[in-house]
Amino acid sequence: VTRVTESRWSKLYIATACLQAIVIITLQVAILLQNSAEAAELPSVDSPTFGSSAANSNNILVQAALRFHNIKWENLAFCAFQLWFLGMAFDATIYQNTAEILALAILNGICALLGAFEIVDGVKWIKNIGSSVNVQPLSVARNIEIGLTCAILLFASIHAYLSVAMSRQFGWNIYKKIGADIRIQRMYRTFQFFVLALKIDFFLEFIVSLFYCIQSILSLTEQQSGITVETGIQLAVTICMSPMLYFGRMTCCAESIGRMITFICFQGFVLVHFALILNETFMPNNNWYVWICLVWLGIAIAVATAVLGSICMRNFDKGLKPFVQRGRGKSEKDLEMNNQKSIDEWKIDDI
Repeated sequence: VTRVTESRWSKLYIATACLQAIVIITLQVAILLQNSAEAAELPSVDSPTFGSSAANSNNILVQAALRFHNIKWENLAFCAFQLWFLGMAFDATIYQNTAEILALAILNGICALLGAFEIVDGVKWIKNIGSSVNVQPLSVARNIEIGLTCAILLFASIHAYLSVAMSRQFGWNIYKKIGADIRIQRMYRTFQFFVLALKIDFFLEFIVSLFYCIQSILSLTEQQSGITVETGIQLAVTICMSPMLYFGRMTCCAESIGRMITFICFQGFVLVHFALILNETFMPNNNWYVWICLVWLGIAIAVATAVLGSICMRNFDKGLKPFVQRGRGKSEKDLEMNNQKSIDEWKIDDI
């Protein structure tokens, strides 16, 4: 709480993040309701999930039905992203992670682009199916999406400005924490980027994979078929993801080479997992572009996490360990540093 209220910049940053979450989620829910109403105007599909035969249909209304089933999940995903973004904003402020602050500003900009894509996608479907079904709900959704995109752009601009101010504040605090040693500062920045990658992994790896597994299981249930070997592997990888992300964070604190190698190897399994998802996703007439982008982003962040992990591993046993502890280890180190500071302050040079 102290760090959240440490300065006017931190207060403004958190207040803006909270307001953004409320506004964007409200607009996304409104869009979700309109998309659901539009989906009710379209024919039902047998199994609107991955591997659905509807994706191979040349019937524009069947394609639209599949698309509007999927787009509802996109709306929910954007709501989940805003909650994740809010949590990250608090986390970045509390733990004073400069890399995280700047990354959130970039992610906000990407969200604005996705909002613009929603508008283009809505206009396309209005044109394609407007002569066959009622598109009034879709037209309303398009208007809300325009407002949504403008709101995201506004919040992205505010966050960009506040992020610069916050990064300056954090830079001074970090300097006071780890000193003027350029080598330690460089290693600490690398560590911050690694921790940032782990937090992004939670959304782009774990949440995306969890969604895929849920959809796959629902599809298998509808088809009354058993779990395949591929699905079993993907389910196992998904279950292990969240614990392994925590494992990676603690491994960096402990500076254990063996454990870090294990974590990097697991990221290799994640890449295989996403490759299997892509293999099932790329189908003719598949208009679920946002999902495809999320999978590719998941692959990119998995590679980045493995690379950053290997760089951090090279920095083990070089003096960074005391500055990256959490919990009891951090408290003991802080006490040691405070005691040393007190000794230095009262030391009298009698020469």
